Amino acid sequence: MGKRLTDLQLRNLKEKAKTGESIGSRGDGTLLFWRRSPESIEAYYRYREKGKETFLKIGQYKITRNGYGYTLAECRERAQQLSKLRRECNGDLKAHLEAQALEYQQKQRELKRQEELAKTQGTLSELCETYVSSLYRQGKKSARVVKGAFTLYVLEPFPNLAKTKAKDITVEDIVTIIRRMIEKGITTTSNRLRSYLHAAYEYGMKADNNPREQVEHGKRFLIEHNPVSAVPRQADFERVRERYLNHQEINRLWYDFTPSLPNRSPVYGLLLRFMLATAGNRPEQLAQCRWSDIDFERRVFTFIERKGKSGKPRKRVMPLTSKALKILEELKLITGSHEWPFSITGKAPMTVTGLTRRVNEYCDCLEAEAKAAGEPLPERFTSKDIRRTATNLLIECRVPQEQRFLIQSREDGSIESKHYDHSDRLPEKREALKKYDAFLDKILKGKDTKLVDLDQYRQSTSSVKN
Repeated sequence: MGKRLTDLQLRNLKEKAKTGESIGSRGDGTLLFWRRSPESIEAYYRYREKGKETFLKIGQYKITRNGYGYTLAECRERAQQLSKLRRECNGDLKAHLEAQALEYQQKQRELKRQEELAKTQGTLSELCETYVSSLYRQGKKSARVVKGAFTLYVLEPFPNLAKTKAKDITVEDIVTIIRRMIEKGITTTSNRLRSYLHAAYEYGMKADNNPREQVEHGKRFLIEHNPVSAVPRQADFERVRERYLNHQEINRLWYDFTPSLPNRSPVYGLLLRFMLATAGNRPEQLAQCRWSDIDFERRVFTFIERKGKSGKPRKRVMPLTSKALKILEELKLITGSHEWPFSITGKAPMTVTGLTRRVNEYCDCLEAEAKAAGEPLPERFTSKDIRRTATNLLIECRVPQEQRFLIQSREDGSIESKHYDHSDRLPEKREALKKYDAFLDKILKGKDTKLVDLDQYRQSTSSVKN
């Protein structure tokens, strides 16, 4: 076996016979050929380890020029490689190769797992979609606004980022999105978008461990950190509105809003009146109320409060004043056959957007009137300013803060505010609203609105009861 073999010798090798040649120096092993059948010769690398003979198959020897397998030169090269590897591994070559093969298989399985995982990894667009879906599922009224902001300021202007895996979005990417808004003069809304993106990433980090999300979306985000956290909020972009209507403006709004907009539904004006009559509860809450939520006998109405840090829907039961009941009686003639008192089409409750447009039109009318009279333009206001106006009236008639919070469904951060069922405090609400209603009545009648001392008021009401 010491001599080098030739192709002729191999082709003439008898069936079941073996032949071979040494590889390198003594102990480096042998290149062995074994004729398995007339058409097949197999090549092996043979070596001894601790007195035991071991065979490692190299492959088929190419018997003919156009046949399948390795040439004699290729078999020698492969045997020499195995011999060299045996010296380097300093151990059993076969065990070493088996360990390598096992490691390769494990790597391939891990690679396949990573590839399958990559297919399910959500993009920034899918992260935004998942977060918006969660808002809709919770009944959040902000869901439509958040969805519109994502579409307008993120997904449409940055299609490449939208297709990027959410986990691969960097701080610089977020800065680019916000910077574009600021460059276009979009200030306050840029802060809003930042908070929406931050909340989406916070939600995405938890969504991976949420079985419900896996069922509904089948996406994994694998987010390790929130890239929005490093982007600061622009504090000077937050303009806190301080606009509230004075007594004269309240009087005119009450009586002139609907006549000023003769081509619009009177339901808009009645909702504004109802907001004032109920001490400034939010228009979106009032508009969602159904006729079934109103108890005329108990003089109360019920709505669901979804604002607040907890985000959990809470039932609120509020008393109705005589003014509020009168407004509802007027509404019955218009929407009594509908599900919602404040509805324009009868198919759905009024939208706050529609109310906002009507208030803008009313402000346009006031401005046109001032221009025609050569007077200074009146300050514009929004439907949201009605709530602030009512708050100011409550303060003017000296309703204590705790009762103001009760009436306007606010939370003061106290344990009682967090856990107490506000519907159980109707007597306190009625007392505060009675004083508020008397003050509002004076404004609507154009009377002197001299403030009443709260202690005197309580003593007078106590003596009347007795």
